[in-house]
Amino acid sequence: MMNENEARYPGNTIHPSVVIGPNVTMGTGNYIGPYCLIGMPAEHRAQWDPNNPGQVFIGDNCIITGHVTIDGGIEDETYISDHVFIMKHAHIGHDAHICNGVTISCGAKIGGHAIIGDRSNIGLNAVVHQRHSIGCDVMIGMGAVVPLKVQIEDNGVYAGNPARFLRVNKKP
Repeated sequence: MMNENEARYPGNTIHPSVVIGPNVTMGTGNYIGPYCLIGMPAEHRAQWDPNNPGQVFIGDNCIITGHVTIDGGIEDETYISDHVFIMKHAHIGHDAHICNGVTISCGAKIGGHAIIGDRSNIGLNAVVHQRHSIGCDVMIGMGAVVPLKVQIEDNGVYAGNPARFLRVNKKP
C-alpha cells in the first residue's frame, strides 16, 4: 500500500517515517529509508527561519538509507544529483551540491555550500568543511577532516586530520 510520501512522489520508495518538507522536488527511482529528514530549515544561526526552509532537489535513482538529514538551501537549493548513495546518519548541509554517482558513508557530515564532485566517495564519519569543493573521483578516507585550507584535487585519495593527499585514486 502506498504511503503519503509515495503518493506525493510517485515512482519512489519512501518509508512512512520519513519527514519531507513542502520545499522538496524529487525525480523517480529513489529509495528513502526510515527516519530521514529532508528539506528542514538550514542550520545557520544568522539565517535560521523555520517558516522558510529553502529548496531541496533530489534527482533520480538515489539511495538514502536512513536517519539522513538534508537541509533546505539559503542562497540556492540543496542539490542531490542522480545515482547518489547516502548511508545512515549522514548529514548534507544547506546549499550543498552532491554530484552524480557520489557515495556518502555512514556518519559523514557535509557542510553548507560544499560541492562534492562526480563519483567521489566520502568515508565513514568524514567531515567536509562548509564552502569546500571536493573534486571528481576523489576518495576521502574514514574519519578524515577536510578543512578549507586543504585543496582536494580530482582523482586523489585523502585521509587524516587535517586530510592530506595519499595517492592517486586507482578506482574512480
